[in-house]
Amino acid sequence: MNTLSAYKIYDCFNTLVATNIVGKERSNKNVATFNSFKYFFQPVREACRCYFLIELAKFFDKSTQSLTVFNILDYSEKNIKKLTKKDFLDYHKGRKILPELFKNYKPLLLSDIRRLRKKIDSNKVILKKLKDYRDKYLAHDDIKKIKVKLTKKEIEEIFDLIEKFIDLYYLKLDFASNSYINFEEKPIKETERIIEYLQSYEEYRIKEIEKKYKVNLRSKK
Repeated sequence: MNTLSAYKIYDCFNTLVATNIVGKERSNKNVATFNSFKYFFQPVREACRCYFLIELAKFFDKSTQSLTVFNILDYSEKNIKKLTKKDFLDYHKGRKILPELFKNYKPLLLSDIRRLRKKIDSNKVILKKLKDYRDKYLAHDDIKKIKVKLTKKEIEEIFDLIEKFIDLYYLKLDFASNSYINFEEKPIKETERIIEYLQSYEEYRIKEIEKKYKVNLRSKK
């Protein structure tokens, strides 16, 4: 969830200065705000970028010492006989939920795991690029770097893949669903609100200076 939030904040920074999205006037105003606090916004933007890329890559590490998508799939596959409907109902025996809902529960199947593996395999080129970028540019600062280009579309495909993985296990192990709305929409709205507050304060600050020194600091069109 934090990884998704970091990505949304980073993407929001880019959107706020894109003239083709927010318009030239608003874009210029936002750029001016970022430049007024550049020693804050530049590190924050870069921190969000590095964080979400590193965390995304962690999901698909192949280390046996780390909790990754592959380790969970492997464990599930080996222990599929212990993930039956009976096991699920025994585990959730004291849970307050309508018995009628439990009747609709379907356990995790090997076909579910294979479907996820197939989906991961279909994204192996993107995942390889993500790993290379993490290793060469983020985790280390290699002198002789290989060129790695990750597009916004590719990054969002990886997020979609992780969401499918999480949603499946939420459903099969907890018989629950997950909502990403707060972590997708809130970071964007809060980032935009911070910029608006700073711009409102700047207007107030200029007015106070003009009033105090009886000068006009804003150019008239």
